[in-house]
Amino acid sequence: MNKSNSRMNTKISAAKKLELVKAIRMQNQYNRQLFRNREGFLYADTPQDRGHYGELYSLEEPPKPAASSAPEDNKSTMGGFRLRFMIALILLLSFVLCDANNISYGGENTNTIFERITSSPDVGNLLELLK
Repeated sequence: MNKSNSRMNTKISAAKKLELVKAIRMQNQYNRQLFRNREGFLYADTPQDRGHYGELYSLEEPPKPAASSAPEDNKSTMGGFRLRFMIALILLLSFVLCDANNISYGGENTNTIFERITSSPDVGNLLELLK
């Protein structure tokens, strides 16, 4: 057995051995990656947590998210909504305080502001529907 083993070593060049070791390592890395992907698929709560499927030997770039499903866009939309909501709340509270204390600013009081709001055709129609 020792003779046959030594014959094999002499027939295979060092370059072929290195090529074989490299192929085995790449296959091992690929198997580990598949295992992680399958494990992520089983235990992930959302599809974003599952990793990149179809990526072979980490040579491909990770897929870019679509513009409509990007979480950054959702955060910026919610941030804009919060800002507008806070501005509207501040305006409403200032309107109520000015009305309660009969405060006028620049010759305008809450009655003239309310008349301007209700004279708008869109708000006028809306108020008629509510009655």
